[in-house]
Amino acid sequence: MKKIVMYVFSIALLAGCEYHKEDLARDAKTKDSLMAILNAKDTVINDFLGSFNEIENNLIAVTQKQNMVSADASGGGELKKPTKERINEQINAINELMDKNKKKIAELTKKLKNSNGKAAELEKMIATLNDQIAQKDKELEGLNQQIASLNTTVEKLHTNVNDLTAQNTTKDKTIQDQTVSIHTAYYTVGNSKQLRDQKVVNKEGGFLGIGKQPILRSDFNADAFKMIDITQTTTIPVNSKDAKMITTHPADSYKMDKEKDKITNIVITNPDKFWKASKYLVVQTN
Repeated sequence: MKKIVMYVFSIALLAGCEYHKEDLARDAKTKDSLMAILNAKDTVINDFLGSFNEIENNLIAVTQKQNMVSADASGGGELKKPTKERINEQINAINELMDKNKKKIAELTKKLKNSNGKAAELEKMIATLNDQIAQKDKELEGLNQQIASLNTTVEKLHTNVNDLTAQNTTKDKTIQDQTVSIHTAYYTVGNSKQLRDQKVVNKEGGFLGIGKQPILRSDFNADAFKMIDITQTTTIPVNSKDAKMITTHPADSYKMDKEKDKITNIVITNPDKFWKASKYLVVQTN
């Protein structure tokens, strides 16, 4: 009888052990499932937090670049080329960062909708980021208006500079023309017949045609004269035994160079004084 009792007890004990092993296995499987769910949630949360940090860093970078653009744009005066290029680079970088932020928030919103369970805190964080980006868009709109206003000012400055340049060019041309005119003189050399035939001189004065003196005609032929720059030409070639001035020039403003019995040149020693009375020189040779 005792042996039978022991046998039954042993069977019951073994059955209890098998049942306990099944419970342990089931509990372990459940634990593994729970851990997988928790790990998945941790991954999602870490992904969300990483995205949040990236967006916030981008917003900080946008603010820094925004301040740099404002500083360059508020310098006053006309923008130089390096400053314009720097502003354009900063604006392009801002646009790229803002575009990345908006795409990243769209991804987060989509992930949040596809995730299981409530995520009120995550939704609140996304809403906060959306508000920050909306505020940044307003600030950037104001910055764009500042840049547009600056561009308009620069265009006006360019117009004014162009107008001033055109005016200065006209003034320079006028001054140049006046300078050329002041420094320009004309001369002709010839005997009495040549000067008369070329319609340079007339004979006037005297009595009954006797003692008439040649003078420069009021309607003289300009083609008979050679044009010179009085600052460059101070020697008038003559090459004649005798020569006299038909036009009036102070005697102490020139001299006649002679070689043997010939007058070779008229040398103008004081150009300003020599050409003051007349810008036309007529020399009659014999």
